[in-house]
Amino acid sequence: MNEDALGPIEYHARFRRYEPPVVAVLSRISAALARITDADILPAAENQLRSSAKVGTIHYSTLIEGNELDQIEADRAVRGVLTPDTQAKIELVNYVEALDFLDRRAEEGAAELTPEFIKEVHGIASKGLGSEESEHFKPRHEGEWRDGTAVVADRVTGTVFHRAPPPGDVPGLIAGLCEWVTKVEARPGEYPPAVIAANVHYAITDIHPFADVNGRAARLLTVALLMRHDQVPQHIFSFERYYAEDREAYYDALRSVRRRTLNMETWLEYFLRGLADEYERVANKVARLARLGLRASRAVQLTHQQEKGLVALGMAELTSFTRADYQREAKISRSAAIRDLRQLKAARVITGRGDGPAARYYFPAAQPEETRGRTRKWTDEQIEADLRELCAGRTAWPPVAEFKKAGLLPLYQAVVRNGGADEWARRLGLTRRGQEASD
Repeated sequence: MNEDALGPIEYHARFRRYEPPVVAVLSRISAALARITDADILPAAENQLRSSAKVGTIHYSTLIEGNELDQIEADRAVRGVLTPDTQAKIELVNYVEALDFLDRRAEEGAAELTPEFIKEVHGIASKGLGSEESEHFKPRHEGEWRDGTAVVADRVTGTVFHRAPPPGDVPGLIAGLCEWVTKVEARPGEYPPAVIAANVHYAITDIHPFADVNGRAARLLTVALLMRHDQVPQHIFSFERYYAEDREAYYDALRSVRRRTLNMETWLEYFLRGLADEYERVANKVARLARLGLRASRAVQLTHQQEKGLVALGMAELTSFTRADYQREAKISRSAAIRDLRQLKAARVITGRGDGPAARYYFPAAQPEETRGRTRKWTDEQIEADLRELCAGRTAWPPVAEFKKAGLLPLYQAVVRNGGADEWARRLGLTRRGQEASD
């Protein structure tokens, strides 16, 4: 059927505006976004968050549909060093290109949802995946509406979950969806961007406009809409993680619309809760980085390598770190690491305890409480965590002199008061050499 011969088929958003659970989740999204927008973190922290989010987006979105390549491969795809010599690798490389395309269009202010834009996104995500030997997805289907029927069924049982509209209806349904988006974008008070994105995500899976790669197209278009409305500041989010962690819940939420006579409230609440969880996860991450002193507005000007090393350690949420840890993350020599740490201590960006290889360094907000003039209340959990950090890679219990050298004498005293060295060595599976017979 000629696309021009069929006019738009009106799209209807079938939900009550807005039930209390949805209002509550929209408030969470707004609050988290405000925290992120107001965050003051180093450029290196923002860059690392952005890179991590991009890797996560690619990994989790393709994982949902059965791609078993791990995040290491997704990272290689992001860095442009993954050779697309298998279908799974092609999917990752395509996703990188699709996200880059969305970035360009957003920067150009040209991310309006149109049938042509939807086709273009799909064409990039599906490039090279069509095969003449395939029964349903051939090269001609890449970036084009499907020309056959579409049925979503369980691969094992054959149970049919959804029968998509006839292929002849696809152009009109997509045109109607795009008209609806244009109309409601002009009413932001009534339709927040997250609600618009939820409708588009569902509608693409329902119309199933392509012969394959509909799920990835729906998730990419979700990101495109949020970017268009400035809901993805710094591009440091991976919304797809939420769906991938419980794929059945994701599919059940989509199917609930069909089971409940096109009522979208269950799906809408699920979708918005996923956004809220991710926004809050990132807000907590940037807040922690700021508390550690990794702020752009700090008085001390850090070098690029210092930013890189400290941010990586802060992102890892370590309670303390060694010279070797810093050297590894900053990717510098031992002598350069020693020089950096000396400068950072002098500038009070970090604090340190102990000398030599056993010395440990802390961000001021994360240093042990006793170093901040307060008596620490030791719990078994705290003692065990600190001991495991000190004894990592060991088979034998360290002598008391080593606790002193590392500036951890309070930890040793806590060990003595809470069971003794023999007991803690046993718990950690370490041998004792009798050096503390007087414990």
